[in-house]
Amino acid sequence: MKYRIEIAPLANYYVVAAKDKKTGELKESFTLNESAADILRLLCEEKDLETIAEEMSNMYDAPAKVIMNDIMKLTEELKQKGLI
Repeated sequence: MKYRIEIAPLANYYVVAAKDKKTGELKESFTLNESAADILRLLCEEKDLETIAEEMSNMYDAPAKVIMNDIMKLTEELKQKGLI
């Protein structure tokens, strides 16, 4: 991860703060739903995408193939924001 990521629950969403690793300066903030926040947490643990898909499949009782599509969409959005 390019930044230090902090995730906090807020109502039905999760607020994500991307902070500079050295200064702690806030670089980006946005909200995610629960499953996207779980994916981001696992990405922060530096797990590979296949492992994340399997873990999420077990957590949400959904096919790993479907979850992999969600993971790919989220990682693309994070890349566009310059976060990964």
